[in-house]
Amino acid sequence: MSTLVVGAIGGTWPYVTASWIFVLASIGVFAIATVVRGRRLSRRVPPERRRWS
Repeated sequence: MSTLVVGAIGGTWPYVTASWIFVLASIGVFAIATVVRGRRLSRRVPPERRRWS
């Protein structure tokens, strides 16, 4: 009985790990895409309208 329980618990860890990797990678891709888009959009603003420089 204990072998069955340990096998069932051990069998779920790859799914948990894959889920965490997927979530963290998705957040990273979203963050990079947001920064790249912001930089691209900031170049389109005329110099006299830029509040950050």
